[in-house]
Amino acid sequence: MKRRLINLISVIVISCFVAGCAVTAPETEQQPATSQSVTTTEATTEETTEARGHYEFKPVVISSIFRGIMGEDMCTAYNNYVHAVMNGEDYFDCKDTETYDWMIGQFPSQLHPLYFEYTESFYADAWKNGRAKFQYKIPKEELAAKEKDFEKLVTDILNENLRDDYSDFEKALALYLYISNNYSYDYDSYSKMNDDPFMHFSAYRFFTGKTGICSECSVAYSYLLLQSGVDATVAGGTGNDGEGHEWSYVTINGKNYHVDPTFAMNTPNGLNYFMMTDAKRESENGYTKKKTSIGCHYREDYNGEKYDAGDDFFAPLWGGTFKSWDRKKKIIYYDDAEGNPKTFDYSSVG
Repeated sequence: MKRRLINLISVIVISCFVAGCAVTAPETEQQPATSQSVTTTEATTEETTEARGHYEFKPVVISSIFRGIMGEDMCTAYNNYVHAVMNGEDYFDCKDTETYDWMIGQFPSQLHPLYFEYTESFYADAWKNGRAKFQYKIPKEELAAKEKDFEKLVTDILNENLRDDYSDFEKALALYLYISNNYSYDYDSYSKMNDDPFMHFSAYRFFTGKTGICSECSVAYSYLLLQSGVDATVAGGTGNDGEGHEWSYVTINGKNYHVDPTFAMNTPNGLNYFMMTDAKRESENGYTKKKTSIGCHYREDYNGEKYDAGDDFFAPLWGGTFKSWDRKKKIIYYDDAEGNPKTFDYSSVG
């Protein structure tokens, strides 16, 4: 399948998913999200005294689910493509035309926000004799400068919000709260989507502008998790209203969970959409496994029934509001939906 056809399919799928991703505005006016990281907000404890993390940027990150769907040939091609861009080259080794078309049409949008923004397929006759060609949207020197800035942006987020000894669950929580307190939903762009279905959305726009819609927020959150070493991808589905939405799908200690950072942007420190089961995901707007796509849209539109998120260990947190945590004791302090102070012991998950 040629890239032009892939682009058309992607537009149709993205239109389906993001068409209904607006979050409901609060009934009472809320203060704008603070520009501080979660480690310096009121909802913290002794974390502020800990040293920064020491996370380094990873040029190539791929979730296990995405890798399983796409296959090793595409993952190898993606690795070659990333390093070709890093070196300012125009070609990379690739098995065949189909591998090239699907890889460059799917991988950058999920796994490298910067390259998705500033590189693209060479389209016709891009693959020849084991080599594939792509093109740059801006001068190579300018992209190299932007790459340094982007790597710093990502590592600063990780190192300001995570510590070296955080467990996967703690990373997922800290980055969820970071997005909740530092980003806002882009209602303006959402309102214009019906008039311009080809509007450009990307996780890079979300990172640099601190605002976006569901398809940008979910990719950004999953990308930060992958950079921190947590296995995560994106998911999308059609709800009760017939419109689409996109969120993150996280694997921790071998168990899958739905995490929806988009709705968290509208409820700072809200935990209702954190570590959800399939049943909880369905109860929130009716996103059923039957009408959900996990990972990507390669081969089939909906594959949600192939994956399970059944662990309800985190159910007590749903509807609650995070207040603080004690990492030494592995306890989260929060208010439940009625405003009652509660504690949650997560020591069994790390």
